[in-house]
Amino acid sequence: MTQDSNPPGSGLRFAASLALIAVLGPSATDMYLASMPEIAAELAVPYAQVQLTLTVFLLAMGLGQLLLGPIVDAFGRRRPLLAGLLAFALASLWASQAPSIGILLTSRFVQGLAGALTLVVVMSSVRDVAKGARAAQLFALLMTIEGLAPVLAPAVGGYVDVHYGWRGVMLVLAAMGLLVLLNSAVALPETLPRAARLPLRLRAVASTYARIASDRSFLLPALALSSAFFVLFIYIAGASLVYQQRFGLSPDRFGLVFGATGVAVLMGAVTSVKLVQRAGVARLAVIGAMLMLAGSGLALAAAAAQLGLPGIVLGMFIAMWGLGMAEATLMSMAMGSQHSALGSTAALLGAFQLSISSAATPLAGKVVVLGTTPWLGFMLLASALLLLLTRLSAKQAPASLNALAGH
Repeated sequence: MTQDSNPPGSGLRFAASLALIAVLGPSATDMYLASMPEIAAELAVPYAQVQLTLTVFLLAMGLGQLLLGPIVDAFGRRRPLLAGLLAFALASLWASQAPSIGILLTSRFVQGLAGALTLVVVMSSVRDVAKGARAAQLFALLMTIEGLAPVLAPAVGGYVDVHYGWRGVMLVLAAMGLLVLLNSAVALPETLPRAARLPLRLRAVASTYARIASDRSFLLPALALSSAFFVLFIYIAGASLVYQQRFGLSPDRFGLVFGATGVAVLMGAVTSVKLVQRAGVARLAVIGAMLMLAGSGLALAAAAAQLGLPGIVLGMFIAMWGLGMAEATLMSMAMGSQHSALGSTAALLGAFQLSISSAATPLAGKVVVLGTTPWLGFMLLASALLLLLTRLSAKQAPASLNALAGH
């Protein structure tokens, strides 16, 4: 199809192609978690410096979307997407050859910028073809497929690390980027007609961002979604240290245990697909946030009572199930608040989400060295804030999102 062809249908093939793109970001965060202690040893740097490779990646993905969102509104979705996928593959290859922590941080920053561009395209493309509850279903379907990343990536990364080291993990990411590039070039058409594109003017871009950010119907679910990811990255930043060093898991076993909690994200997304028409988008978001709070509380109680790793993992399973429900619904609420400049809307949402959540990694890194209980207590506090913001988002959401959802 040409770049000005009609938007594609919002079916499984479309969602699967977008999900393959969206999988790259979670894979780039989860696949090398088991390798972080090894990276610190090989590059002769403290573990906290290796954690910065995650922080830098998330900051680049978040802030990069502010710069790149207007580009996909001005030039369409397809060409920027293909450029971003190529850049992701090349940055991953560069990371695999990094001789120092400085080069690794730089390559991860470029990798994050490329991921930012692809993420903006994914989110805006969904809203190009669907809205309301249908958009929530499509986001949930996309995340159901994408949910395989936190399940498979840690296990794959742990296996690759044991046999080929952390550099092999980065090479796997490079290969994934090239395969997704090939699929996207063949399967994904343009979804933004020329008539709907916006001129790329600095003043207009700034005005658009200011208008979106001042809209409470966007701001509240955006902050709630950011809080959900803040909780997630508290978990990600501390899990490697807690599971491997305090409970003695090997890298490959860590990948399996961490991946098991990733199954819950997948199940939460499936739950959203099945229940959103019946329960409503806003109500499911609140239920998801409540599950995240309950799961964090259970994990903290298990750690405080010294019940061992199974209790912590069970709590994290419940919390991640809630994340799978809250992510799709809050994303739909924020994106559904706007009817134009959807690339900029997606960019601002992503900037909120990833910039705020990136602060979780250095903070969690400082807290987790104090012990497992303080780490989980920090997660519980963040979950409580998430529930508050989600309830506020649900109260001001349109009636169509609070009751039985239609279209």
